[in-house]
Amino acid sequence: DFGRSFPSLWIWIQTNSFRNNPGTSLFVSLARIPTPIFGLEFPGFTAAVWHDKELIPFATWSGAKFENLSISSEKVFMAMRSSKNRRYFEYRVELTVSRDAPEVLLYAPVNFTKMEPFVHEALLARVHMRLFNGHGDIIFDDIGVNTGLEVHGDVEWLVNNLCENKSRKGWICL
Repeated sequence: DFGRSFPSLWIWIQTNSFRNNPGTSLFVSLARIPTPIFGLEFPGFTAAVWHDKELIPFATWSGAKFENLSISSEKVFMAMRSSKNRRYFEYRVELTVSRDAPEVLLYAPVNFTKMEPFVHEALLARVHMRLFNGHGDIIFDDIGVNTGLEVHGDVEWLVNNLCENKSRKGWICL
């Protein structure tokens, strides 16, 4: 569809390289998601931690919620709480990603007609991840290296669409 379904802004984080916990992985994607209905867009996210042979989802579809999101030129910080349900236990994750890593320029769809280089991606970022169980006990505290990071577009829109932000304009929030 020449990029018509491509988000206009996003944050993407991914690593499989935690210093003291080989085998642990992290994936996070938040975006302004387009719909085919009257050009409407809404905030959404999907994230997961694989740790100790357990998949821990943090996602819109699983009922997870953002507690905090802040973005600066130096770092991205986010805190999410998973939904407690019959299949999954409750968890909370805090991520601090440094933005001082070198970036490469990637191609992405532009104006629904062509691919052009305009997405900056870091492949050597670092993420500090702390994972808490439902009782608030820290069960994981480590640094992920060789982290992929993209912060693209006016991502402050995501901050403005946190559910805790009473002045948000949309009916769907993070």
